[in-house]
Amino acid sequence: MRLQDCRYGAEGRLAVRNPIWLFAVVVLLLAPSSGLPTDDDQAENFLPIGLTDEELLRLDEIGISHVGTAPPSGIIRNPAEWEPSQGVIIRYPLGLPYNLIAEMSENLMVTTIVGSSSQQSSVSSSYAANGVNMTNTNFIIAPTNSIWTRDYGPWFIFEEDGRMAVVDHIYNRPRPYDDLIPGVIGSQWGLNVYGMDLVHTGGNHMSDGLGMSMSTSLVYSENSNKTNDQVDSIMQAYLGNDYTVLYYIETGGIHHIDCWAKFLNPTTILVKDVSPSDASYELLNSRADQLAQQISAWGQPYTVVRIYSPYPTAYTNSIILNDKVLVPLFNSGYDDDALQAYRDAMPGYEVLGFYGSWHSNDAVHCRAMGVPDSGMLFIDHVPLSTQGDIFNDYTVSARIVEHSEAGLIADSLKVFYSVDGGPYSFSLLVSSVQPDSFCGYIPAQHDGAEIAYYLQAADSSGRVETHPYTGEPWAHRFNVVYTGPEITSPDSFSCKSGAEFAFYPQFTGIDYGSLAIAYSDYPVWLSVANDSLIGIPPAGNYLTGFTVEVSDQYASVDQEVALVVYLCGDIDASGAWPPDIADLVFLVDYMFWQGPPPPVEDAANVDGLDTITITDLVHLVDYMFNGGPAPVCP
Repeated sequence: MRLQDCRYGAEGRLAVRNPIWLFAVVVLLLAPSSGLPTDDDQAENFLPIGLTDEELLRLDEIGISHVGTAPPSGIIRNPAEWEPSQGVIIRYPLGLPYNLIAEMSENLMVTTIVGSSSQQSSVSSSYAANGVNMTNTNFIIAPTNSIWTRDYGPWFIFEEDGRMAVVDHIYNRPRPYDDLIPGVIGSQWGLNVYGMDLVHTGGNHMSDGLGMSMSTSLVYSENSNKTNDQVDSIMQAYLGNDYTVLYYIETGGIHHIDCWAKFLNPTTILVKDVSPSDASYELLNSRADQLAQQISAWGQPYTVVRIYSPYPTAYTNSIILNDKVLVPLFNSGYDDDALQAYRDAMPGYEVLGFYGSWHSNDAVHCRAMGVPDSGMLFIDHVPLSTQGDIFNDYTVSARIVEHSEAGLIADSLKVFYSVDGGPYSFSLLVSSVQPDSFCGYIPAQHDGAEIAYYLQAADSSGRVETHPYTGEPWAHRFNVVYTGPEITSPDSFSCKSGAEFAFYPQFTGIDYGSLAIAYSDYPVWLSVANDSLIGIPPAGNYLTGFTVEVSDQYASVDQEVALVVYLCGDIDASGAWPPDIADLVFLVDYMFWQGPPPPVEDAANVDGLDTITITDLVHLVDYMFNGGPAPVCP
């Protein structure tokens, strides 16, 4: 549902799920004697992002207003920041410049938390006077302690039934009104609220939208009553995320991950860079190297992009809202470089800079909480990597979920592809057996081809989405690297004298339409018939061989094959026939006195079974002295 709809409480399931929590909210919102801050208090209450000296004495009050619940059931997903957004949550007093709010309101619902209806009227007047699109504004009247909506605001998930819900963590500050805000929002928007028994902060959590998220070890420090595994399990239960926790890279500050890193897409991470004289220089470089070696949800190592952010600039503390990246500026000589770094790393996005009352450890990201599109059209696809096939089409698989439940438009489901920078063509994605699963094909291409491609889907709600999010400008790419045919059959054989020998190569990577097999340097007793080499070797012990070549219209490969011809029972390879006492002595010496092995092992396998055992010795003795059956080597 859209935020506009949420304002009217479309479903209100929270009251049934958690009446105790709802009662606490009602008391705080309505009771005149509850000690709520006045409008004047609100206007002056601009607490820092870190703890004040006074708050350090009240750490035992952290979570005093928090209400826990059981985790959601079934498969859940915590969307990423770059996924489709329908709104953004901020708080008054703002901490944000009006031109930034006006930019957000162009195509997003800006929800402002205010302390009273009179304050709402005042803020509305200021918004209208400063170019904010009033059609895209709404308000929540609730007491708050601070402006850091990212840190105390709701975390969003999609439940198994496709509906959006709120996860409410314990805000890591003794600020009880802030800590209640996720529940207030969930109640007013008709969303389920799940109270997570974990002290956390939004600025120290970034999700890739595909079941992985990262934080610094602040989360472990602030939940010292739990083991690290218990913390990880809670994140999995309430958000559906595997959890990566990273040690600090700064000796001081608030230790939020958004102070130095940011997911740009599931396989790209922006990491702060500083000068060599900075105390964090080595740690940041080490962390960037560490991340570059980890495997992303797309099955490939993270691409790490660096952005130079000397003190006090906090360029990583930007916010991604749909196709816009809103970046804090600091009147620094590095502002333009920072904007360009984002443009280079995020093609297809509109990158905009804004001046404000930013600090070295907080800026836009800390003061604004994005709201995912509750009816989003979600495309999940793991990009193709290097392909070695030039004969068969390349399968493109995707999962497409339309949370609006409006229905997909079948002829809009497409794979657009371009070869070697040429114009884009497309093929259709068609449904497969599994629910929400689709596949399409990119035609086979020549060796060395570079293919750019992206996916597109539309539903009847009017949503049109691409994967990656900006489509063609940031299209996925892979190369075709054809390695040619490979012969996989053995390169040596043995053949019993007088028995038929036949050879046909085993191989891979062949265009069968132009397959050719050729032989050379083979002995006269062999001949070619229907691409096979066949013949009966004359009597004797000797080494021979041949060369086989397999080719198609693109490439060829050859292999030299050694062929050992042996006399069955000639265990010492003397050339004498029939077997004599010397062969018997050789076999006994090998089997019982650690003598040398037979030159051709098959020649000693006179009983015709798989290995040389005592039965071969018995068979040979029986043949030589009792008129038993002749040797029957394999």
